[in-house]
Amino acid sequence: MNSSFLQLVRHFFGRFFDNEIVSQTGDMRTNVVQAMGLIASPGMFIPFYMIPQHVRFDRPFEHNWLLITDYYCFVVYSMIVMGLVMVFEWDALFPDRKDYLILTPLPLGINAIFVGKVVALVAFLGLFIIDANFFCTLLGPLVADSDGWSRPLLGQVIAAHSMAVFSGGVFVALVFAGLQGVLINVLTGRAFRRISPWVQMGSMALLISCLFLTPLMLGLIRPLFERQSPVLRYFPPFWFLALYMDLLPGQPGGAMFHDLAQLARRALEISAAVFAVGYLAGYRRHARRVMESLETAGQGPGWLRVRFDRLVNRRLLPHPLERATFHFISNTVLRSTRHRLFLASYTGVAFALALPSIVKVGARPGSPLVVLSSAGLLTVPLILSFFAVSGLRSAFNIPAELRANWIFQITESEDRWAHVSAARKWIVVMGIAPLFLLLTPFELIFQGWRLGFIHLTVALLLSLLMLNLLLVWFRKIPFTCSYFPGKTSMAGMALVYVLSFLFYTWALASFESKLIRAPLDLMLFYGFGILALRGLSVLERSELRVDDALIYEDQPDPIVRTLELS
Repeated sequence: MNSSFLQLVRHFFGRFFDNEIVSQTGDMRTNVVQAMGLIASPGMFIPFYMIPQHVRFDRPFEHNWLLITDYYCFVVYSMIVMGLVMVFEWDALFPDRKDYLILTPLPLGINAIFVGKVVALVAFLGLFIIDANFFCTLLGPLVADSDGWSRPLLGQVIAAHSMAVFSGGVFVALVFAGLQGVLINVLTGRAFRRISPWVQMGSMALLISCLFLTPLMLGLIRPLFERQSPVLRYFPPFWFLALYMDLLPGQPGGAMFHDLAQLARRALEISAAVFAVGYLAGYRRHARRVMESLETAGQGPGWLRVRFDRLVNRRLLPHPLERATFHFISNTVLRSTRHRLFLASYTGVAFALALPSIVKVGARPGSPLVVLSSAGLLTVPLILSFFAVSGLRSAFNIPAELRANWIFQITESEDRWAHVSAARKWIVVMGIAPLFLLLTPFELIFQGWRLGFIHLTVALLLSLLMLNLLLVWFRKIPFTCSYFPGKTSMAGMALVYVLSFLFYTWALASFESKLIRAPLDLMLFYGFGILALRGLSVLERSELRVDDALIYEDQPDPIVRTLELS
């Protein structure tokens, strides 16, 4: 292997760590070390907290299937880590136009570029899959009681663990790489550019949902497997849990897990075949299309967005600065991968927390049992609206292209309130309104017209109150201010966030259930809520009269803090 090829592999390998999701101002080596340490940490601590003493890793049915739930956590963690790595590197899985423009003039053939990219991708994924599973593979069987274990038996247990968790991670990586390969080769260039970001966001939301739904799934493992429920065939982590049991010495899972383990093996074969066809075989076509296509800004927005923009400008945004800020927010969210994935993460967490409220999953012999709880619908609008408002408000603090905020500073006018007003209207139009339109059919079908109307209007009023409260002291144009994450205590902010979530969802849901039975109190609530909205508006305007200066640079804590006594 000559030095030029090694240099090519190093180039592609470094490009995986050089993307807009990573801090634009941070050192790449620091970011890599932090990421590797974060991913490895759960594998170091999970075995000590999850595995009881005096148990054997090759006797999984002891202690009420507790070890099997441990196996599931190891498998699902490996799969989710690899899924998140693939989502973060979605735009780097194939060489882009810049790579080809720089590399093709060099004495490198298209085959050398292809092989270098594949080798770099395999090395990159191997680095993360080993990092995620190395410590749990060694510590898991060793933390358990190993009295009387022979070295061959211990080696077999470690081999079974490593093969199961590595197989799950490899499967997810192959699925995402193959999915992008299929999309690139099936869709036109313009269609791929439109659909790819939504696939990336949906994948992020799905992975985050699976992560937060892990406690729910742990309680379903035993009944689903004991009754051989068909639902097991629709959730890949169960396949690789069965593979784990099938690989243990003596196959303690028996036929109950053996049949599903075969599904995991077939899934690996199919995903590898899809990867070979979609990624490997279609690579040359992708390279030719990238080189032959012109680098253009596209054909502009579609007719639907043009009509929507006209309607919003005419009916909702009378001030020119409001229009400019509103559409600046829309374009930034659509074009910034960092902000899209941030919002997709919020969506995944919201969905994972809302789903257990309305869906109860069990198992019957031969068929899955899914029970919809109409009582749980009371909290769903509150959970989803909480994350919609707080997620969009938090996203506004993350800068998009900080070095370009000079354009806003030199064009700043006296009507600074218009920027904050546009931010509020954007959250209402693009966040709150679509959410409640989506919830309306479900509320009307499962709750009826009266209860559905009350649920939606109460949740809508509460979400507007929270939105206005969060924006009272907001003095920024979204995405244009620097951000110092270490300025505020993360532990303190997490505590405030959790307490706010519990109060907003469960406490206010209980309060709403009482209002439903007292029509007079419900009308008083509507009245006080409208007055509170008016009061927050007055408070915001009074604060603007005191200080309406927009903030473009978030000031860190001073190195020396003075008491300012003089």
